[in-house]
Amino acid sequence: MHRLGLSTRFESRSVIVAIEGELDIATAADLQEHIRAAIDDHGPWLILDLSALEFMDSSGLNVIISAYRTIRERNGSLSLAHLNERVTKIVRMVGLHRQVPVHQTVATAVAAMEALEAKRQAG
Repeated sequence: MHRLGLSTRFESRSVIVAIEGELDIATAADLQEHIRAAIDDHGPWLILDLSALEFMDSSGLNVIISAYRTIRERNGSLSLAHLNERVTKIVRMVGLHRQVPVHQTVATAVAAMEALEAKRQAG
């Protein structure tokens, strides 16, 4: 049985999607739809909270990469926060950390997002 829990909350301008459980071929479409709805409803400033993510395969990685592309097209930003050792290894192995900022906590991701938005507004 595959289980994926998704929840959304807001902090400052950021949309924070918390992902819990297993992100694999059986659950990737659920995350993709959840992210699409969050971006459409609240804008392209997305933080993925991976603190409760237990497992991720290539289909989960593809959803994150797709979200990154969509967010860039909309002039937003994507960050990953609170990755466990296993997920960090996957993110680093494919080089995703070179494109998508990775933060130790959601709070540092929110602060970085606020700083990025202030910089963009300043010109």
